[in-house]
Amino acid sequence: MTFKINASQIQILDSFKYKFDVNRQIKRRRGNKANNNYTEFDIKKALEIVENCATLSEHNPNIDRDIYLRLMDSCRRSNDKTDTIDQGEAILISYIFYLSQQGYTNNYLLTHDKCCLRALIKSGFTEIIQNLEGRIWCLEQLIFKYIEKFGFDIIQTKVYPSRYCDQNIKMIFGYSIKATEEVVKENLNTEIIVLRGETGNLLYPYP
Repeated sequence: MTFKINASQIQILDSFKYKFDVNRQIKRRRGNKANNNYTEFDIKKALEIVENCATLSEHNPNIDRDIYLRLMDSCRRSNDKTDTIDQGEAILISYIFYLSQQGYTNNYLLTHDKCCLRALIKSGFTEIIQNLEGRIWCLEQLIFKYIEKFGFDIIQTKVYPSRYCDQNIKMIFGYSIKATEEVVKENLNTEIIVLRGETGNLLYPYP
């Protein structure tokens, strides 16, 4: 699999731009309520990347409404406060499911929400789970793929300065000292193996 795609082929949640609005993030930090380490540069860069992406919401006609409501109801009824499916992930899953039902099978869900994937497995929604098998990429898989495609040095240069945005990425690439290519690949692979063990066949078979 390669990533010969452009922004117009990518769908993101319509809440993304609001979540990463620079002024909102600065206000949250000043109010001492922020729980992330996004810098203003990181936020602006992320918004630039998705500027031309189409957006999805619960009102989008191209989501499977029944699947969406089942996922949201399951989340409300669950006593598990750790592994849950939030509204955003329910929208994305419903959209991928809809595309599959329409015969479009070459579509993938990229997510870093591992709690959602574990919750989906626990939900027992066999039809949804089987529909998504092999169609989900986690962030560690994507980074591994980009290292393979563009080379380690290029990816490390882009990821390492922003590693504080995510605890796992910080661990993988090194807290205060840059990790070697061998260590980074080993760490990425370990994360993928662990997640695959927790989520059955949901992940795309890579690496």
